[in-house]
Amino acid sequence: MLDPQRLARRGVVALLALALAATCATAGPTPLQLPPVKKTTLGNGLVVLVMPTHRVPIVDFRLVTRAGSVNDPPGKEGLASLTAALLTQGAGKRGARQLAEDIAFVGAQLEADAAAEQLIVTCDVLTKDFATGLELFHDVIVAPTFPAAEFARKKAERLGDLASEKDDPSTVANNELGPFLLQHSPLAHPVDGWEKSVTAIVRGDVVAFHRKYVTPGNSMLAVVGDVDPDQVIAALERAFGDWKGATAAAASYDTPPVKGREVLIVNKPEVTQTQIRLATIGVPRNSPDYFPIVVANTILGGGFTSRLVNEVRVVQGLTYGIGSQWSMFRNAGTYEITTFTRNETLRKCVDASLGVVRKLVEQGPSDEELAKAKRYLTGQFPLGLQASDALAAQLLNIQFYGLDPRYLETYAGNVNAVTMADVRRVLKERFALDDLRILVVSDPKTAKPALEGLGAIAVQEMR
Repeated sequence: MLDPQRLARRGVVALLALALAATCATAGPTPLQLPPVKKTTLGNGLVVLVMPTHRVPIVDFRLVTRAGSVNDPPGKEGLASLTAALLTQGAGKRGARQLAEDIAFVGAQLEADAAAEQLIVTCDVLTKDFATGLELFHDVIVAPTFPAAEFARKKAERLGDLASEKDDPSTVANNELGPFLLQHSPLAHPVDGWEKSVTAIVRGDVVAFHRKYVTPGNSMLAVVGDVDPDQVIAALERAFGDWKGATAAAASYDTPPVKGREVLIVNKPEVTQTQIRLATIGVPRNSPDYFPIVVANTILGGGFTSRLVNEVRVVQGLTYGIGSQWSMFRNAGTYEITTFTRNETLRKCVDASLGVVRKLVEQGPSDEELAKAKRYLTGQFPLGLQASDALAAQLLNIQFYGLDPRYLETYAGNVNAVTMADVRRVLKERFALDDLRILVVSDPKTAKPALEGLGAIAVQEMR
């Protein structure tokens, strides 16, 4: 049964977002004005960012630790993700059930997850329940107990999920693309790991991962909501005073260069539609080309009115969905086009997608396309900042990637400052056509002849 307090809280936030959306639709983007952020470092080395917003009586806690799947030991890929999943399954004096009941009693949410470079813990709670939320939030970060029974249950669930994912061609394509494109980089494997690697993980691995990486000097914490910054910082000093631990060295990894074209067919003979991925190496998040790339990608495949959607989906009817995206990390990145098509139109879909990219790279966009992309980006950006948890995530992204502290306030200006020359340049320099990895999930008997001439072709079984 859904908690009434949580439903009410979500309703208030939703109404605020709708109201702002209506305002933006009629008045256009306005300069973004945000409350000042108070930044400090606690005595144990934990970096804290506090932003007071008093629109609704909610507080969001968000902690990011600089450790994720890139820190998984070889052969135990998926360890960071499994560790995150277990943080909320028993902590401090509470077992998994008591923890869930206590957080539900105050209508709050307490979650933990892992990504490629981050382990994330979040908690949102009504302002009146700040103390309870902070206590539970502290316990899952500092004092998880990793009960043996919960470890066994979560590991079994993860293995079940990984087994079922093999029935989803899109997930298979996403998982297999990493090793094909990035080879042995720690970024290559899926965050949740492989069946074989998760099978090898024991409870002691989880305990050791938490002890090594989830430390105050290796983490940063944002608190956004209906709070007084000075009071929050004092409360955090008291709550996290017992949290100690050395700062772990940052993961070191490179991304191999991509030269020429190579094709990989992942064998799945029963599919009637072929998943397609066209990918190459991208740029890190702090790249000086970030804004020109975002604008150029919006024109190419980052929106429903993009060139890829219009030509490949609408005009030629080769797919129901296609898009291009840039994944950016601290010191690396990838760029890919994602789509699917009927088996018999595989080559036509690949050629059409590459043709759209080639035309845009060679000719550049029109003035109207550039203006429309800017309007879209500057109009959508503030809508994504209405909830306090979204603001907390953005504040920590700024800290994590070393971005301009005024990134949020200057976003629209930076987008609007992108010129046609900037877009044309990054299209030619960054949107590869010849240095490319082409992956499909399909029946090799039909896919291999269809893909002849695109590059050296290999066939591989699913992992």
